[in-house]
Amino acid sequence: MKTRTIVTTAIVFATLSVAFATNANAKQHVVRQGGREIVVHSNPVPVFLHRLVPPNHGRHVTLKEYQSGKAR
Repeated sequence: MKTRTIVTTAIVFATLSVAFATNANAKQHVVRQGGREIVVHSNPVPVFLHRLVPPNHGRHVTLKEYQSGKAR
């Protein structure tokens, strides 16, 4: 019974994340660092969602992570 609850909760969370992904707008720009493509977002919500569901290209980081040098 407990496994069913965990799976149901995960499915509901994933569904809600995808449903609200269109509302998570942020300014973004692409930079090249060490030969890798990094997408920098001004809002952390899209970064969180891209880490749950991997993007098509590049690594997604917040502007704060990029400025502090943690984007490597």
